[in-house]
Amino acid sequence: MSAAPSTLSALRSLLAARFPEKNRRPSGGVPTGVPAVDAALGGGLPAGRLTEIVSAAPSSGGQTVLAALLVATRAARQRVALVDAADGFAPDAVPADALRHLVWVRGRELEATLAAADVLVRDGNFAAVVLDLRGCDERALGKLPAATWHRLHRATEASAVAVLVQSTRPLVPAVPCRLILGLAQPLGSRRAVRGELAARLDVTMARGHAEARDEGQEALAG
Repeated sequence: MSAAPSTLSALRSLLAARFPEKNRRPSGGVPTGVPAVDAALGGGLPAGRLTEIVSAAPSSGGQTVLAALLVATRAARQRVALVDAADGFAPDAVPADALRHLVWVRGRELEATLAAADVLVRDGNFAAVVLDLRGCDERALGKLPAATWHRLHRATEASAVAVLVQSTRPLVPAVPCRLILGLAQPLGSRRAVRGELAARLDVTMARGHAEARDEGQEALAG
């Protein structure tokens, strides 16, 4: 499902109409379907916590993870919300059936995009909410106040949803889990080997903010 509401009230109304009753979310983690990512996270995206995945470009490892997550959550009959800040999601690169459980919010302005993510996290109908910031203006991202991320942390903890932030450099302060992805081949013309790309994805766990920043710069330079 693709949605581009002009106001947050429109987004709330859309969610209320589509999901009149709260969906029961899994109490544990949400497997992404990417073996290296799930192993690094102890089984999948942890519920009630933010996870940041840093990849060099929208068409590299981050796209592979997103596609695999949609397939895995569809198989588990779990709902996913994608907040696509730079409108870079390519639905044609994902099996059509994997999109049936997806609410897709396409970004216009960074502030409104983050506010939409907050609404979706608090909504209570999703196993996972993905905030994809790849392709956004780096200077604008760097100017985001710490309070923005603090609110998202608190909302995530309160709702027990698994929140995945995708970025091209380490961005989220005090994030519990940050993974740095090695480069992967684009998905567009390689649908037949999507599983192979996911299996070969190189994943590094960043253990601290300074270390994550250095690893992210190395990944982007690589």
